[in-house]
Amino acid sequence: MKLATAIVLAATLVAAVLSLQPANAVDDAPNSRVQLIEVEQQTPYLESFAGVTAGTATTSIVRRVSGVTFSSQAYAQLDNHNGDQSRATFPIEVEAGDLYGIHAAFVKGPNFGVVQLELDGRPLGGPFDAYAAALGVEPAKLLGTVALAEGKHMLTMTVVGKNEASTDWLGGLDLLVLDSTAAAQPTPTAVATAEVGGSVPATLALSLGTPPRFEAFVPGTEREYTAQTQATVTSSAGDATLTTSDPGYLTNGAFKLAQPLKVTLSKTTWDAPTSGEPVDVTFKQAIGARDPLRTGTYAKTLTFTLSTTNP
Repeated sequence: MKLATAIVLAATLVAAVLSLQPANAVDDAPNSRVQLIEVEQQTPYLESFAGVTAGTATTSIVRRVSGVTFSSQAYAQLDNHNGDQSRATFPIEVEAGDLYGIHAAFVKGPNFGVVQLELDGRPLGGPFDAYAAALGVEPAKLLGTVALAEGKHMLTMTVVGKNEASTDWLGGLDLLVLDSTAAAQPTPTAVATAEVGGSVPATLALSLGTPPRFEAFVPGTEREYTAQTQATVTSSAGDATLTTSDPGYLTNGAFKLAQPLKVTLSKTTWDAPTSGEPVDVTFKQAIGARDPLRTGTYAKTLTFTLSTTNP
């Protein structure tokens, strides 16, 4: 009879603090997505630290403290008396793997400190200041959403400080509630993929600017004449080479100049694609003082070629 009463009290408390649907009778079918864990009924592993206060050695212990205001009429108390990071770990058994909203009902009072809960080494919520003028239980607080597998997990309570008004460093935990219906759900999303792209045709393009013109050649005067133009190179190939045909000699009908034409390019090779790149083309013609010159125009047609071995 006492056990049945404790179960009814636990269910009533959870209904009040979590706004769950109240049971109409003790034998109502339980909600399979809500698990109540009476922390004081778990077997704790205590990690305690000995401290000294006013010359008196004190050691933390974990105890089950009874009280009619608590779920199952008892709670788990970490009887701690120093700010030494003492902590108690409670093994808990999760009945079914799921994404759970985790609620905890902390005990508070005039001699309670600031506590932090962790589940499997991960913090649950932030530090809770358990100081209050009178002993009581805080309404269950939602501490976050955690994915839990079926089986054993470790719940740790650590005293991390205390309120200035508190007279001691106690920690207390009444009830832990795993509620899958309270879990924060990820925002629904729809995912689709679309491939976008464009093709590049094989391109080798070469253009020449204004045809180069030398100044008038002056007979009997030694001089080197210079003329320039510009080529524009576009290539989609992996490499490219710019060449010119043999300049040879400028000719005027049946006559040709005594010295050959020279052509230089500011750039002749590429190892990557390029678009609209300018290349300077320089022409040089040397005339000697005794070189014969025939009236008229000296000229020669040259061929410039842009080629690739890696289209």
